[in-house]
Amino acid sequence: MNTSFVRRIQQARLTHGQLKIADYFLKHQNRICTMSSLAVAREVGVSDASIIRFSRAIGYKGFADLKNDLHSNLTQELSQINLGKYPPDKRLDVQVKKYEYLNRPAELLHLLLNNVEQSLRQNDFQQYERAVNLLSSARRHLVLGLHGCQGIALYFARALSFLMDDVRTITAGSSDDAALLQNLCQNDVALAISFARYYKSDFILANLIKSQGISLITLTDSTASPLAQVADVVLLVETKHMSFLNSAAGSISVLEYLLAMLCWREPQKYQMHMEEREKFTAPFL
Repeated sequence: MNTSFVRRIQQARLTHGQLKIADYFLKHQNRICTMSSLAVAREVGVSDASIIRFSRAIGYKGFADLKNDLHSNLTQELSQINLGKYPPDKRLDVQVKKYEYLNRPAELLHLLLNNVEQSLRQNDFQQYERAVNLLSSARRHLVLGLHGCQGIALYFARALSFLMDDVRTITAGSSDDAALLQNLCQNDVALAISFARYYKSDFILANLIKSQGISLITLTDSTASPLAQVADVVLLVETKHMSFLNSAAGSISVLEYLLAMLCWREPQKYQMHMEEREKFTAPFL
């Protein structure tokens, strides 16, 4: 929690309408870093000007200044207290102590359900639309997921291949994988998945993707992640867990929502594609 941000709100003399805005900001600090003032205003149910006036009422020059402060705080939190920076053995040690005296099955269920709900809700609908537009219009599709993100990447790539002709994956991060980018161009799209601890290989490949003029969608756990800085579309997910790993529940829910949106957009086109696919796979059943 950004205590200085909370203190600004507590010390400001806010109107009834601004208190409503403050409540939204306190609940969605991470998400606001990726939103425009217009998008925030739409969700709160106020005008764009009201968001700017609120920002000034709590001591910022404007909404952009407020966003910069929230982003800086998130970056600091990520480097200081996020479990993602620790190796798996240290994460496990912290989590075992944290949940030692709690009802662990109930806590895990609550945690996973919260991951799914927060992941789906914290992204603006326009972000989902932009991601789907890029996926549906691309000629070739690259799904990138290294280290602990391999399983999620392979799951999404296989599902996407039911709808699209040319779906490729990078899950090793080797020089041979990087060479796959050689023949990609501006008509293609990449979806990269990256969570803390962030690896240099993720950032290297993301920069290579951008250098080729390829549109980049990033699924990540924070606006402070390296890939969020270079992506065309950022989709945030919650990855909290009770053990040593990043939970995949939120990520899978967001990716399945993208798949559903694709199907809703052109159902006949994708149905024909799956029928053609079935001709080749049926003999193996």
